[in-house]
Amino acid sequence: MRRTPLLVYAALLAPIAGCGAPPAPASEASTQTAPDDLADVLARLAREPEGVGRRPLMQSLRRAAPEHALPVLRAGLAAPDPAVRAAAALATGRRHDGRTLAPQLLALATSDAAISVRVAACRGLGQLRLPGAWAPLQQNLSHEAAEVRVAALRALARIDPARAAELPELGPLQLDPDARVAGAATKVSRHVELQ
Repeated sequence: MRRTPLLVYAALLAPIAGCGAPPAPASEASTQTAPDDLADVLARLAREPEGVGRRPLMQSLRRAAPEHALPVLRAGLAAPDPAVRAAAALATGRRHDGRTLAPQLLALATSDAAISVRVAACRGLGQLRLPGAWAPLQQNLSHEAAEVRVAALRALARIDPARAAELPELGPLQLDPDARVAGAATKVSRHVELQ
């Protein structure tokens, strides 16, 4: 019964990802992953709680060839399930070629209704260190959800630590009622690297 959502996610993503491609030859199997395998990995990532269980799933998506991974991630960023969108946003931020999906990440970071998706998109943009994401991320510093404010602040600090330390929002954020926001703002203002 627990595998039903996994099969549903894989079935939803497989047609979009172009799963009709033949699997990689045995000699390339260690460096390439077929799209249907990636759809399965993305679906598993969406179900896996935060922690060490996510690491091998992320590594699978990170190592996959761009022609296989990017269509699956693009489909994941547009999936109806917020957990799949969030997983795709995190995985996109971990790929060197994830910048090609920056417009989709920016849209999720600024307009997605699900807090978990906004947080994941902010984290992905920060990992990619996209200077063009600065203004949209800065808007999230006033978001009603503390998790979004923290994620946006951390992303801005990754993109440009010196510029982040000069943000006009830091003063009010250091007085934020949420201790996570206040602590992160204080660290950014002191040029302390955020984890």
